[in-house]
Amino acid sequence: MTKENFQADIEVKGNSEIFLNYLQGNQIWYFTDYLKVENPSDTYDNFKKFVSQSLGVSFNNVCIVGSGKLGYSLAPDKNFSDFNEEESDIDLVIVSRNYYYKFWNAYLDLYEDKVNIGYRYITSNIFRRFISVKEPKPIHPFFKDWISRIEKFNKDYQLLFGIKHDINYRIYDSWESVERYHLKGIQEIKELSTQEK
Repeated sequence: MTKENFQADIEVKGNSEIFLNYLQGNQIWYFTDYLKVENPSDTYDNFKKFVSQSLGVSFNNVCIVGSGKLGYSLAPDKNFSDFNEEESDIDLVIVSRNYYYKFWNAYLDLYEDKVNIGYRYITSNIFRRFISVKEPKPIHPFFKDWISRIEKFNKDYQLLFGIKHDINYRIYDSWESVERYHLKGIQEIKELSTQEK
């Protein structure tokens, strides 16, 4: 799943095949190459179990994506940049309609109360059926509940799994939305690649 393999595959393979080959499965660069754990697949499964139990979501509704998954970014504007020791974080997908709508309703409450929190970015994500959560401020009861749940989780995952980087939680309403988002990104990469020739 090297960068060179990916760049070759976008020339000849369909978007869905690339999505399945590179963004699904339990081969995680962060565990195999960065942390160099002895049994990376088992470590990833144990991490997913830990997330599942800590956050009350299904084991099968948790996955790592982004540069933590591959060692390089697939964001079309990042030009396959490598995982950065200082700046990168771990993108953790959580598929949960429950959490998705709780965040959505919290943002709606704040909007109606005229709290200014950068709605353009938030609504852009919600339009694409996900919510990106890194460091929410305790300005809504649900955010306070989330923060208290995550604070313990953050300490524990660092101790249990040796993960040194922050987690960016990407909460989607469905797996279809996860796939749609990444297929669009893959298509954009293909179009950029064609333009550069």
